[in-house]
Order: sequence, then structure tokens, then C-alpha cells
Amino acid sequence: MAHEPNAPEAVRIVGGVGTGKTERLVERASRLASTDGPRSVVAFCATPLSARAFAARLRERLGDAADEVRITTPRAFALEVLGDEKARNLTGRDPRLLTAVEEKFLVEDLKVSGIRPKRLREMLKFFYRSWTELSDDDPDWLLPGEETELHGLLKESLGFMRAVIEPEAANLAVNYLRSCDAARSAHLFAHVVVDDHQCLNRASQLLAELVADTSIAVAGNPDACVQVFDSYPYATGLDEFADRHPNASLVQLDACLRSKATARAAANMLADPAFEGRALAVSDTSGEGRIDVLASNDPADEFARAAAYLADAARAGASTSRMAVAVPNDVWARNMVAALEARGMRAEALPTRQPLKGDVRDLSRCAPARMLTALALVADSHDATAWRCWCGFGDHLLNSSAFASLRGQGLPLADALARTAAGFEAENARNDDAGREGRAQTAGIVGAQRVVSAYHSGLFLISRIEQRERRGKLEGRALLDEIARLVTDGAATAAPDVVTRLCLADDRTSDNANDASSMVRRARERLCAPILADESAVAVVPYDLTVGLSPETLVIVGFVNGFIPCRDYFDTTVTTLDKQKKMHAVDARRVYALVGKAERTLALSHFSSIDLESAGALKLKIDRIKLRDGVRTCSIAPSDFLSAIVGEA
Repeated sequence: MAHEPNAPEAVRIVGGVGTGKTERLVERASRLASTDGPRSVVAFCATPLSARAFAARLRERLGDAADEVRITTPRAFALEVLGDEKARNLTGRDPRLLTAVEEKFLVEDLKVSGIRPKRLREMLKFFYRSWTELSDDDPDWLLPGEETELHGLLKESLGFMRAVIEPEAANLAVNYLRSCDAARSAHLFAHVVVDDHQCLNRASQLLAELVADTSIAVAGNPDACVQVFDSYPYATGLDEFADRHPNASLVQLDACLRSKATARAAANMLADPAFEGRALAVSDTSGEGRIDVLASNDPADEFARAAAYLADAARAGASTSRMAVAVPNDVWARNMVAALEARGMRAEALPTRQPLKGDVRDLSRCAPARMLTALALVADSHDATAWRCWCGFGDHLLNSSAFASLRGQGLPLADALARTAAGFEAENARNDDAGREGRAQTAGIVGAQRVVSAYHSGLFLISRIEQRERRGKLEGRALLDEIARLVTDGAATAAPDVVTRLCLADDRTSDNANDASSMVRRARERLCAPILADESAVAVVPYDLTVGLSPETLVIVGFVNGFIPCRDYFDTTVTTLDKQKKMHAVDARRVYALVGKAERTLALSHFSSIDLESAGALKLKIDRIKLRDGVRTCSIAPSDFLSAIVGEA
């Protein structure tokens, strides 16, 4: 990767979990903001949640001036860069990230290549990883033939939808800034600080360097490289940073500042062979803390016991805002929130999966997704991605063949739809020159009638909303309810809760506007960059998304074999020994990063039995099956990592 560093001053802060890396960055950002002004500083964090935690720390030092320091994620910044008019023209894209639902339509459009689904998935992973690592800097990075053709189709499809997919965002931004000095100058900051550098992908890491004018400081821990927000995090980026900045000063932090119990747990994990003999010292100034193991009979017992543990901590004076529960999946998240609320404790779960569920091939099973798509069309009647989805809902192949033909017209998607609809109408209505021209426009388009019918239904919906707005302002819940009625032909009289939760502003939302554009933007942010809204509640987060948090009390629930390590790890018919070794190394890093988040108290919770049906659905590792009160019950063992963490603590 050819790159000349822009910032003359570079600092690299390296250390294990809990050694104070983030605090060093906060101190640096505070000092630079005080001397050169808060707008001279930008801080890049690994997740939206960690960005908010960084902002809270900085506010403690700077007060209101901290609000003027830019604190964001590389992904959000990349989309901002791609919002430049020149970037839009250069890339042919809008700074719009595809949601999980919209990605389904993209993948279906790629299947027209004829490549088998499994091979297609493998090739997409290769493309995505290569984008994040900027492999496309090499003009010969693709093999001629199948690879080159599919990659071309992928780029063409994204351009037709005028959208960006997550692994591509930082790549596009980096290439745009490298190609345009004026654009790079417009996005420069005097000082850049980067936290959890190892959790960013390579393109995100370089993007941060590209916008640093005077200084850049990065902090990270390669042993805690976990995928948290960016796809394909790049642990060796810290070493590459040193290579690009040979005069960079190194700050090595060796002592863990957490409680002695937490530090010992993290040090015990580092003894795993996956870490190749790394060590972590315990600070002499740390308090003792504690590690507890909560053993339960079944999941229901586990939820109740974990909630009781936190309730006891709250009665002893611990603040709920300094508590966190790490969960393996959304089932455990929902049950933990319910168990905590049953004890009178406020709790909020960070989503582990996309809330828009259902089958986009069945109109009756994807109503919420269709409502959000309709809202996007109301906000912007030329939204290419929204039209692609709207005209694909309800078809088994999402009308991918028709859109393959529409791409060949060389027109923007909305214009291609309008042209095809006009041609279809002329074909059906007249038998003259106009009719012949219409037949020529629709010739060879498989499923043209379905697409045109959906297009007209979308135009009708937009016109109905416009008519309502002429009679009076229509926004917020009223607008969502009207869209729900139109989308379902009157079957629904109100928008479902999942739609209102995604779209409507609430008391904790800084932007209270509830017009169509604001609600679309808010829904996309909540889908693509979810965050906990209630800072005073117990945070219930997935194992890997505790990054940025420093809870005083951390409870890790569902710590059993099957959740971590996963079930396939134990199945030698599925997992080879080499792959098993790699899976173990990944899980070891996850557990090490997780246990190191507890500032004072760490609790590890597991259960020993569950019914066979649930065990199969949850993909748990079953040790034994026995009949108990007429129910086939499975024995479940604690995670293999439990004994390593506890050690002699």
C-alpha cells in the first residue's frame, strides 16, 4: 500500500486490557482541544457505543467544549466524505448504507451470474475482505474470468442501487481522498486520535491517517482483535502504522488498572497458547475486586439468578449505569431484560440481530420492511434502492431477472422503471409506432408485468400521501399509520411497533423532527448503527460489543459450550483440527477482551440442563440426554474457558 504519512507527529499506545489506553487518548484529546481548539480534534472509535463512552469521558475533562470535538466511527466519517458532490459523481453512489434487508436484494441480483450459492458466498467474502484491506490497489488482484465478472456485476449492481455496502465504505472514502487533494484538505483535522485500533479494518485505519494534518495517536491491543462493528478487523495495523511512521513514539502500558481479580482473570486467559506467552501485570494500586461463578440448573434459573446478583449489587450501592450483562444471543438478551425489569431494575438491550424479520418473498410476511421502503419512497421518489426493493417484494427471485435487464438500459434505476412502465402501457394500448416502440422497450424483460405493477403501486402510494399532505401536515405516527394502511390495503390500521420504534423520535433523541426524511434517516441509523439510548439502565450487550464500556460489575451469562465455543468446534466431522485451532484462537481473543472489561466485579454464569428441542434450536453442545419427568433433557457443560479464567482466583 503506497502511502506517504501526512501528520509529522505520530504516537502509538499499546497495552493489554484495562491498562489505560483509552484514558491516555482522552487526556491527549483534552490537552489538544484546550490548546488548539476543540474543532481541531477528531476521535475515531470502534463502535457508536464506544464513541459515546469516549465523549462522556472527554466531557468530564472539558465540560461543554467537548461537544465541539468530533467523536465518531470511521464508517460514519467515510459516509460523510462520500456525501461530497464530487464523490457522488466519481463513485456513482449516494452515501447510503444498505440495511440487512436491502442486502438480500443485492445478493439475489448477483445470482443471475449462475454461480452456485455456496461459491457465491465464498467469493463475496473474498471481495469484501479485499476491499477492507485495500487489495484493489493492485490492478491484478482479481483472476480473469469468474472472479472479474462477478466483481464487475457486484459493482454494477451497487451502482444501479446507488448504495454502499458496509465493507466498501472506508475503501471508497480512502480512494476518493487519495485521488483528490482538495477533498482531502477539506476533511483534514489538525489532530486525530484512534481508539481500539485493532478492531478497525485496514481501510478505516488508513482513513484516519489520511485526515490527520499535524498529529495522530492510535491506541490498541492486537490480542483483543475482535470483530465488533467493522468487518474484518486488522490486528497487524498497529505494526503497519509503525512502519509508515518510523519516527512514531511508542507508549507501552503493561499494568492492568482494573481490580486485582479482573487483572488475574485476564492474565489467566493470556496464558492460553493462542497468545504465545504474553503477560499482563497487576497494578499495585488496584483494589481486590472479586470473581463469582453462578451455576444454575436451567436457563430460567440462570436469568433469575443473574438478575438477583445485580439486584444485590444495586442494594449494596452499585449504580445500574455501571452494570453490564454480556449475552450470547438475542434470546438471552430478551430474557435478561425481562428478569431485571421483574426486579424493578431498568435494563436495555443492544440489538444482536436486525429487528426487521420476515420473508421478503412473501408479501404477507414482510409488511414492516415494505412499510419502511414505502416511507423511503415518500421521502425521495427517486430513491434507487427503495425502488429496487419495492418492485422485488413478493417474488420468489425478487424479480432479479427483470432488474438485470433494466441495468442494461444504461439509465438510472428510477428512470429505467419509468421507461419500462411507459413502454409496457404503450404495448398494451396501441398497435402503431408507439406500441411497437413500447414492445421493443419491454422485449426480453422477464417479469416486466410484475415489476411495472409494483412500480405503479408505489407511484399510487406516493400520490395518496401527497394528497393527504395537501389537506394538512402529515408526519410522525399519523404518516406511518397511513403508509401501513396503504401497504396492507387496509388490513392494518396502524404501523407495527417495530416500525414506530425505528422511525419515531423520543425524549432521548436529539433530533425531534418526524417528517418522512427525518424518520427514514433515523431508521437507517438505528438499523445500521444501533446504540443504547438509556445511559442509566443496565446495559445488556452481545459478548463482542462490550468494547468501549467499563462496567464496574460485569455478568457474563450463557457461558456454556455451544455458545462459546460454538457447537461445530467440538464436532470433528465438521471441523478439522487446523480449523479447530483457528476457532479456538478467535474465541480466546473474544473471551480475553470480554473479561478485561470488568472494572471491579466479574461474574460468570452458566446452566447445566435444558430440554432437547431448545438445545437443538440454540445449537448447544450436548453432553448427555436423559429423560426427566417425561421430558428429554440435555446436560450442558460450562464453557471450556471457564476454568482458564478462574484459575486460582
